[in-house]
Amino acid sequence: MRSVQRAVLLRAAAAVVVLVGAVGVHVEVGHALAKRGAERAEREAVACAEAARHPDLFEAGWLAGCR
Repeated sequence: MRSVQRAVLLRAAAAVVVLVGAVGVHVEVGHALAKRGAERAEREAVACAEAARHPDLFEAGWLAGCR
């Protein structure tokens, strides 16, 4: 009976370790995606500003989001 309890406790501990690892990975992925989104928004803002300064070189609305 003791070995059954030990096996159950080991499985529960392993499940907790896996769950904690998955939550940590989820947070890291979320931060990476947020950083990537911010970098992309900055690049698009620079591109839109450049297009606004040189309207003769760029067609209106060539980049989605430029107005």
